[in-house]
Amino acid sequence: MSAGEMHGTVTGAPSRDAPVTGSQTSWEGLRRLLDDRTGGRPGRNAPDTEESRRPAVGSVDELSRAVTADPEFGRRLIENLLRFRPAEAAPADRPPLPVPHQLPLDRPGFVGRDDELAELDQLLGERRGAGPDTAVISSVGGAPGVGKTALMVHWAHRSRDAFPDGQLYVNLRGYGPGIPLEPAEVLADFLHALDVASPKVPQELEPRAAMFRTLLHERKMLLLLDNARDTAQVLPLLPGSATCVVIVTSRNRLQGLVGTYGARSIRLDTLSERESIELLTGIVGGDRVLHEPGAVEELAAGCGHLPLALSIVGERVAAYPQWPIADLLEGLGDERHRLDTFAADGEDTGAEQREVRVAFSWSYRALGTGSARCFRILGLHPTGEFSLLAAAAATGDSRARTHVYLRGLIDCHLLEQVAPDRFRFHDLIHDYAAERAYEEESEESRAESIRRCLLWYLHTADAANRQLMPHRRAIDLDALPDRCEPLRFADGAEALTWCDTERTHLIALVRQAVQCGQDAIAWQLPVVLWSFFNVRKLMTDWIVTHELGLSGARRSGCHMGEAWTLNSLGNAYRGTLEFDKAVEVWEQALAIRRRIGDKYGEGTSLNNLAGALRRMDRIEDSIRCSKKALAIHREIRDRWNEGIDLNSLGTAYRDLGRIEQAIAYWLDALVIQREIKDLFGQGTSLNHLGEAYRTAGRDDEAVSTFDEALRIRRSFGDEPGAAATAVNLGATLAAMGRPKEAAIYYSLALKDLERLGDPRTEAVKEALRALDDDIAPWTPDP
Repeated sequence: MSAGEMHGTVTGAPSRDAPVTGSQTSWEGLRRLLDDRTGGRPGRNAPDTEESRRPAVGSVDELSRAVTADPEFGRRLIENLLRFRPAEAAPADRPPLPVPHQLPLDRPGFVGRDDELAELDQLLGERRGAGPDTAVISSVGGAPGVGKTALMVHWAHRSRDAFPDGQLYVNLRGYGPGIPLEPAEVLADFLHALDVASPKVPQELEPRAAMFRTLLHERKMLLLLDNARDTAQVLPLLPGSATCVVIVTSRNRLQGLVGTYGARSIRLDTLSERESIELLTGIVGGDRVLHEPGAVEELAAGCGHLPLALSIVGERVAAYPQWPIADLLEGLGDERHRLDTFAADGEDTGAEQREVRVAFSWSYRALGTGSARCFRILGLHPTGEFSLLAAAAATGDSRARTHVYLRGLIDCHLLEQVAPDRFRFHDLIHDYAAERAYEEESEESRAESIRRCLLWYLHTADAANRQLMPHRRAIDLDALPDRCEPLRFADGAEALTWCDTERTHLIALVRQAVQCGQDAIAWQLPVVLWSFFNVRKLMTDWIVTHELGLSGARRSGCHMGEAWTLNSLGNAYRGTLEFDKAVEVWEQALAIRRRIGDKYGEGTSLNNLAGALRRMDRIEDSIRCSKKALAIHREIRDRWNEGIDLNSLGTAYRDLGRIEQAIAYWLDALVIQREIKDLFGQGTSLNHLGEAYRTAGRDDEAVSTFDEALRIRRSFGDEPGAAATAVNLGATLAAMGRPKEAAIYYSLALKDLERLGDPRTEAVKEALRALDDDIAPWTPDP
């Protein structure tokens, strides 16, 4: 970045080198220009060429010239940094959170519910009168299919201007064929939506809930908690501020919310006859309603005046515009009689549920053979939410044919499209589809479809893993069946986006693999998710899925799978700082690797043990493990792991105070990492080298080395690493008597450190305060 560019950023004046827009007269403008200068594009894999591997020549020097050549410019630069960096702000002045907009689509043709909408409107008034630590809560209950979610979402869209700080939504999956979501899972997703990085999310439920309440304090936010199982599932998700409104839907009455927390209880009944006819009119057309008013009234009554049943049956009637409604009613009556005939003796599912099932069955039996099979097979999906390619994999049909089937299911209200390539069952319909699969598909057919679906997710997750950690050894996966097209990703950003979207579904799929006896997939899927869990620091998901996978590997007697899963599980325990547990599982993995003659795995386990032993202050033991691992990896010519081993040895010798030996190991590691284009490894080695040079008093070498490490780490989106390197660079510059440049790099790091929950945050703030005394004071412009 030239001095002119920097000058324009701080003062807002046009530079001599390039035009600078008004939006660049801010902290973000400075950061964006630094991105351009260093080639930083978070989340993208940067090209690794001879040119790009050179240090960012002059980047620190240019900053130095920029802040010293023009005193007025230097004054404004520091003023700008101090104005935009987080300082000792009062609680009311905390940095703004993102504004999430997670509301599902409003249902077209919403009718009636005037009294209930008015009652929900009263929540806004109650928000103003509630106590300071009491969220305003409404519990919306009612029978399945009565329209609880539609009412909640319609009101939320109508009232969203009252919640300028955002709206959060979750389907808690309290009722349906899948497993209800755990509150801890939901809180993690909510915290991510509020820009809390994964490393900062606490591992335990109570600290997560406390962090969530803190972030929502005095924020005007709406929380929609849909399809709750019981009060216990909801309680940890409640904010503690009267500025927030929470709406919960459930088939259960949730008396605990009403009695203990003062929730307003709204119990939905079926639609009135007038409202039912209004809904049908919007679907089948006013002319047909006018011509056959009696038949329409009978149709509404036959659907029990339930919105879900009315929508499904209405679409069926609309599909046959030439048929009299009275004739179609005969088919509905026949279907009701058929279900009554085949109902179990003494079965009483309730009038509302009976009418909903009649509507489902009537529409289902009108489907073509292919659409009906597609409906049944997708009922076996553990969460009932999937993409087009996942659906095609499960059914074994082509993408084009599956798309036709899905469109048909959407047209008759048996499926909803929630995003351009995202489809979801209503929980009642998901139940019904699964029931049809178990009634009409053979055990062999069900097993084959479940396996096809699991394999699609497994191979897609593996493709993501290869983008996120391309040098890590891939495991041998079970082969893909015909007509099963896993996704491919252009870069790490695309891979992360897919993993983030599918996270809760992937966990459910691991559970399904264990339950269905697909033991190989049960351990392979968690293992290929290692890179995702590692990047996002999702420790709870990491441990849960690997414990499930370990049970599958052991049940099937797969020693290789057991070793892989133990190795990855140890990484998770290291991430939670449970080093004793990590050592225990790595020693188990090492014993298995040696028993089955897996040299690669033996080296990996030894290297992992070395890292844990070093953290437990068993440095000599750590060095012995690393040297054994290094010998193995050189023997099998695994250059990536050889670089890791050398890096580990450098760190161990640094801890012993033998800096020159440490530098030699890191330089050797860097040669290999540049050779194989391992950007992550290069960033790590360069940062270690910079620290060593600074310790040895070789300050100029430290600055240039940190400079290169910062460029590389920012180039592929390593935010924690980039922040750590920026702190190191700031500390080095401060020690060299260059406080203005030090302030720039400390400030660069501070925003990310706070978001990531890095323990160095307060130390960096203190360092910035100390630098203020070294920067010449000025009188601000009037």
